[in-house]
Amino acid sequence: MKINICKKFPKIKKFEKKLSKTFPDASVKVNSCIGGFCKKCRSMPVAKVDGVKVKAKKIGKIIHYIKML
Repeated sequence: MKINICKKFPKIKKFEKKLSKTFPDASVKVNSCIGGFCKKCRSMPVAKVDGVKVKAKKIGKIIHYIKML
């Protein structure tokens, strides 16, 4: 599983740490932009998982959404 996250999110270190702890076999990459979320990525966690864009208001909820994929 490939997970790309945007570096403009203020809590990027915490988000990256939680993703790598929850999905140890996935490759987590921090990119400058993942496309299409330029305004939202500064206020909420946003990820692109195997080509599917996911957003949520909290880090815990986005991890839950990624688990459902």
